[in-house]
Amino acid sequence: MYRLVKIIQRDTINLLTNPMWIFFSLMFPFLLVAILGFLTEGLYGDYFTSYDYYGVTLMLFSAMYAGTFSANSFMEEKIKRANLRIVYSPIRNWFIPFSKVIATFIFSTFFYTIAAVICHFLFQIRFGDEKLLQIWLLFIGMNLLFSCIGVLMCCIFRSEGVANQILSILTAALAMLSGLLFPVANLGETFIKISKWLPTTKVAQTVFEMIYDQNAANFLPVFMLLLILSGLMMTVSMILFNGEEYV
Repeated sequence: MYRLVKIIQRDTINLLTNPMWIFFSLMFPFLLVAILGFLTEGLYGDYFTSYDYYGVTLMLFSAMYAGTFSANSFMEEKIKRANLRIVYSPIRNWFIPFSKVIATFIFSTFFYTIAAVICHFLFQIRFGDEKLLQIWLLFIGMNLLFSCIGVLMCCIFRSEGVANQILSILTAALAMLSGLLFPVANLGETFIKISKWLPTTKVAQTVFEMIYDQNAANFLPVFMLLLILSGLMMTVSMILFNGEEYV
């Protein structure tokens, strides 16, 4: 396991030394919340503000972009070249995709948490005082799931470009159907029915229930669902990954 830990450390450092990824992970959620919260400020009340709504939904939406980070850290050309010696070294084949998931999860959780703290203090967004830890766990559960999805897309399509194209479509579709960008009721009855089955919808609903109703009854089932889906995605990725094809 020592070698696996060293690979995870190396992959995490690769992410931390990329200033564009750091800038994106910090500024993307902040600017989304700031702009949409300001533009829709008059559409919400004093108790439940536009910043309260978008502070939750857009942080979850940003967590979905962890898939892009994991795909880039997995198959970006300069990183692939650097990992050639790892592919041909005497390690287990699944170390590489597993390491990319964990490194992305650590990186994105750290910077997205900072972005959420900044948004909280600047826009007085309520993330639930008593349920803050549980809400944060749901957020990082979403982050882990999409970190796994990004690596899975690379293992399936064996191309960073194709994987990112699919991820962009998937992320946008899930965000719209889950009501993360606007109320899903605007899309009609059919889409409302679809939305109810999506794990992203369940996460958003559970977070709002914990903040405004002090109801954490759905926390454990939803959190376990995120962990199970993440484990499934990671397992499939490790099965599909072939070091020679990666090269």
